[in-house]
Amino acid sequence: MYIRVVLVEPEYEGNIGSIARLMKNFELNDVWLVRPKTKLGETARAYAMHAQEILASARIVDDLPQALKGVSYVVGTTAVSAKRPSNLKRTSITPFEFARIVASTSRIVALLFGSESAGLSNKILGSCDLTVTIPASSNYRTLNVANAAAIVFYELFKARRNMETTFIEEASKQDKDRIKRFFKKLSEETRIPFYKQVLAEKAFRNIVARTLISRREASLMSGVLRKAADEIRRSRKPVRNIT
Repeated sequence: MYIRVVLVEPEYEGNIGSIARLMKNFELNDVWLVRPKTKLGETARAYAMHAQEILASARIVDDLPQALKGVSYVVGTTAVSAKRPSNLKRTSITPFEFARIVASTSRIVALLFGSESAGLSNKILGSCDLTVTIPASSNYRTLNVANAAAIVFYELFKARRNMETTFIEEASKQDKDRIKRFFKKLSEETRIPFYKQVLAEKAFRNIVARTLISRREASLMSGVLRKAADEIRRSRKPVRNIT
């Protein structure tokens, strides 16, 4: 797996430096900062300790799309998970489950952490393929961003060490986008209420994101979904009487 750590609007040098140090601990080295609200100075370097090269190579960009170029999976982190099953944007998995999902992938996975005061916005979380939440006390769920990063990085490190070698030709982002596009087409052809279409499509995207799909599986699924949508559409066409 290849993990790109993305810090969205980080506010404190110490946390940035601490995350760089943690990345070194768990063999990660690619960090991007989106609109940081602080400069990387002596405090960040002090907290980074022996991870100065990771801090020095940090990419600073003006918006999130720049940090996500070339990425196949986008994973957001949040302390606020869904309280109701209907809240699909906040439906989350644990760091352990997340690590198991991405351990075998050879593609780039962006792991997003929000600012210390606000976290990731609903808009950003809604655009993520997966959302990760660390189980914590209901009395106080929010962890310091560096502490949260430590837990997620550890699970990724452990999963990478424990994974068995696989020879699956994994579906590309384009393959998965094609599946989702044909599912959307199918849901539109069913003519269910629009709000249910939106929920069904989000649920399907969640399932695709949580599953390691091979290229062959993606091709078969796309073919079936496309054919089903086409058959429904053809069945609605009026039959002309030839006299």
